[in-house]
Parts: sequence; C-alpha cells; structure tokens
Amino acid sequence: MLAHKNFLLAKYGKLEHLKMLTEGNIYFNPVTKYRSDASIFRGDPNEGKVPIDPSKIVMKDQFGQNIFEYLPRPNSVKLSLVNDDGILMFCTSMITKEIMVKDDQHYIFSEEYKTAIKDFGDHVLLFNSGELLSSLNKARQTANPEFGFTSGPIIYRDLSDFSNQKNYQEDYNSTGSVYDPYFVKSDLYRSQNEWRLIVDGSYEFLPTNDEGSYTIKIDKLEWADLFDTTTFLNTFQSKP
Repeated sequence: MLAHKNFLLAKYGKLEHLKMLTEGNIYFNPVTKYRSDASIFRGDPNEGKVPIDPSKIVMKDQFGQNIFEYLPRPNSVKLSLVNDDGILMFCTSMITKEIMVKDDQHYIFSEEYKTAIKDFGDHVLLFNSGELLSSLNKARQTANPEFGFTSGPIIYRDLSDFSNQKNYQEDYNSTGSVYDPYFVKSDLYRSQNEWRLIVDGSYEFLPTNDEGSYTIKIDKLEWADLFDTTTFLNTFQSKP
C-alpha cells in the first residue's frame, strides 16, 4: 500500500504524553478502550470485527451437509478473535499523499483530514516510522518479558457492501498475521489515514497495568518534532 517503508507519522495527543514518546516510551492501549470510547472520531464499537458476507458462510453438520440449506442464515456475521479485549494497540496518523492536496508549488493537508484529526489532541508529534520500528525491534532483542509486534496501515472499505468481496484472505489481508481484522475499518474513518502498531507477548500475556495498558521503552527518538495541532495542520507543506 505504501511505496516505501519510511514515512512520516503524526501522533496527536496531550503534550506531556507526546514528550514521553519522544523519550522512547511507547504507550499501548487495549482494544476495549476504543470500543467503549463514546467520541465519534476515536470510538469504534466494531474495532477488530470484520463483517463477512452471510451468503458465503458454510457450516456442515455431522453428515457433511451445509446447515444453512435447512436453517435460516444469520443476518450478519463478523470475524474476530475470541477474548480479544487485551489486544494492545498504538495508533497514529500517516502523512501520505492520500490526505494531501496541491496548492501552488506544495502539497498541504486536505480540509477533510484537518476536520477528521483536529480533536485528537492539542499537540502533535511528527516522527519517522522507520526509526520507530527499528528501535522497537532493537528493544525486542533483550526485552523481558519477550514481545512481538505487527504494524501496518489501516484498510478502509464499506463494511456493509459485499458486492465486490471475493473472500476474506484476498480482501482483508494486510499484515499476514492473525491480527489482520484490527487493520480493517469502515470508510467513515478514512480521512484519519491511520497507521497501527499491535504488540503481544511471545509466550504469555504482557503484564498490563490496572487500566489494561502497557508501555515499552525504546531509544529516544532522534528525529521527532512537537507542534501545537492548529499550527501544524494549517502550515505543514510538502514538496511534490
């Protein structure tokens, strides 16, 4: 989906939290935080739940017959992991051409992007995806407890339209891992242009705090700049 592995990421939030990130503290929230969030821009009750076309569902009985040949099909079917409340995610926005428009000799943010992202926090940290992942991979080598991670951009689509859907593997395979459902979201969130990082324990669940969150310490980010959100959204420019 992206032409190269290194691209700019913009993390919106509170100033004190973003300063912690510059010092190398990556804070992961459980998926339940986003499912229960009541805000229309951050909350998504269907987080990690991918709709599947009910007409293509096959479940066979003991005689090998599809049970939906004699029982009514369900109205909706969703694919998700069982007991996934503890899935840990770090979410940020990608600065890519999908959210830019041409203005004279530069690219600037589209109004759709500015509207979609402005309420996520009063400050923003601009940093590099390659540096973050490289440092995280370095930290993984000596981490105790051990952890693994999966990252990638969100796939946006109309989750109620199955007219062009071939099968789950072709339509929703983003990372090639069991966490693919967490990289698919409704078109309603497309303007956020999200990139996501999911972390888990290699052999056991990571020891989260009382809120279900978890922090991983990496090297201090060498390439990172803080801005107030309004200034950043209205002045950022990129050359073609």
